[in-house]
Amino acid sequence: MHHSYEGCCCCCIQYKILPRDKKQENQILTRTSIHKKSSDSLAGVTADIKDTTDTVLIVNPKSSSGSTGKDWENLFIKIKKTFGKNPKVAFTKKSGDGRTLTRKFLKKGFKKIVAIGGDGTINEVANGFFCVEKRPIRSSYVANVGNKNNYNIDNNHNANASAIVDSMVVKAINSEAIMGVLPSGTRNVFVKSLDMPDGIEECCQTFVCGKQKKIDVISVATTDPETRLSLPIRIFLNAAEIGIAAEIIDKSKKIRNKINSRLISTVSSLMSTVPTYESTIYEIIIDDGRETILTRVTMCIVANGKYLGGGFKAAPNAVVSDGLLDIVILKNSNSLEMVSNFINIKKGTYDKDDDVLYIQAKKVSIKPKEEEEIKKRDITVTIDGEPLGILPATFQIIHDALTVRM
Repeated sequence: MHHSYEGCCCCCIQYKILPRDKKQENQILTRTSIHKKSSDSLAGVTADIKDTTDTVLIVNPKSSSGSTGKDWENLFIKIKKTFGKNPKVAFTKKSGDGRTLTRKFLKKGFKKIVAIGGDGTINEVANGFFCVEKRPIRSSYVANVGNKNNYNIDNNHNANASAIVDSMVVKAINSEAIMGVLPSGTRNVFVKSLDMPDGIEECCQTFVCGKQKKIDVISVATTDPETRLSLPIRIFLNAAEIGIAAEIIDKSKKIRNKINSRLISTVSSLMSTVPTYESTIYEIIIDDGRETILTRVTMCIVANGKYLGGGFKAAPNAVVSDGLLDIVILKNSNSLEMVSNFINIKKGTYDKDDDVLYIQAKKVSIKPKEEEEIKKRDITVTIDGEPLGILPATFQIIHDALTVRM
């Protein structure tokens, strides 16, 4: 068999959940593709992408506990039944390769990039669709987030409106490029938020038969825990977790590097974090000062999609194309309250819960209060299930930034 493979080189303001037009939501998330067919029906599907010479599959062979790589030959046969001609295949070898490979192939002229792996791989490939540039712009222009795939991220809140400032601009490498997702991870949270099927074979049909749709992404600038300087801007698709949830994820990842067991790492990180975790006073600035919240926080979520890992419907009003961040703030909680609140968050039923704030915005900046910073209590931030940096951090929605087929 002949394949084209390539290795990778203020005050506490109470908020309730905002009502949403269900009809509109259903319209946004409805897909025309078939996503309940059994795997043996793939042979009968006629691909509308006859020529896949402009398509690259970026595969993480270590995803799904290594089963993606071990069963790749059989999996590729099934993919080709739907895709038609042989697409190009590139395997990742280490962290960051998904981003590097995506940029490489887009610059070579490939227009369809398909991520095969878990949420981390999907995140890397999505980041590869963009680059970040420093450009001098007028600060009054900063509010115009998104202009033909240019997205401005500016932290100079007090600049004169007519001043010229340096701004980091997130730019699409190819505005006509399309991203596909074939989930092959342990949890596959992002495809759940997209209301896509969770199997690779069904998602093949979605990529071939589905419609193109523009979705939002979120840019984030976090802080390096070592240097205390701002880290480079990153893009994420589904959700960021801050506080206890991020700390649990971070500890779990470190344990899993030594013991390759998700169950052991998850249980161990929960047991070592929840009983002793202390909430921290956050200053949360919404839309450059439209609202400022000063409260003690146990956990914060900044979401584009509805779901988190473990089936948590953390942001029930989130829509990936509405141009809004969904911000969920779990306020001060002791261990027993945390368990109860986690259950509510899992169900997405906490609109009347005084311990939870739910806010929608275009931008949010989050930092610990100065007295907390003096204690050097680092607050971990994760994006799409991967540890990134610590607070302070700024999140901003980038509307209609990425084209996906779903």
